[in-house]
Amino acid sequence: MGEALVIEADGSVRGTVLPEDAAAHRAAVQGLVGGFADQGRYHRHVLLHVRGDGAPQPNLVAWALASAWRGAELDYCLYGTVVVTGSGIGESLPLEVPGQVHAASGAVAAIAAEWRGRRPASERAALAELLADVRHAVLSTV
Repeated sequence: MGEALVIEADGSVRGTVLPEDAAAHRAAVQGLVGGFADQGRYHRHVLLHVRGDGAPQPNLVAWALASAWRGAELDYCLYGTVVVTGSGIGESLPLEVPGQVHAASGAVAAIAAEWRGRRPASERAALAELLADVRHAVLSTV
């Protein structure tokens, strides 16, 4: 069984185990994201699985994490539930990845709480601040 992490659009993160059989693995990922799953590689040893036809709610944790891993801000958002897996069916996540995913989630939650008392100057400034905090959190786990 392959370990995976599920990043919900609300920023929460939970672990799950996926089957090693390819068809069962795909079906489990599709069930988690809520439809056909596309995958993207933003980390050398990790895949992010997202709903292929989009979902209504942006996933800021997944967007900021993918941007941090990529080393550049993504110019598009990731939506809905995102599943983080190793780079192949049944492959384990690299040891540092669960800590990085949880650190990104914590950073997004902390900045969102701060914004309840202080509004960002603009959407652009908010995204830049969010990404800077997530980058710092991810690098702090290495």
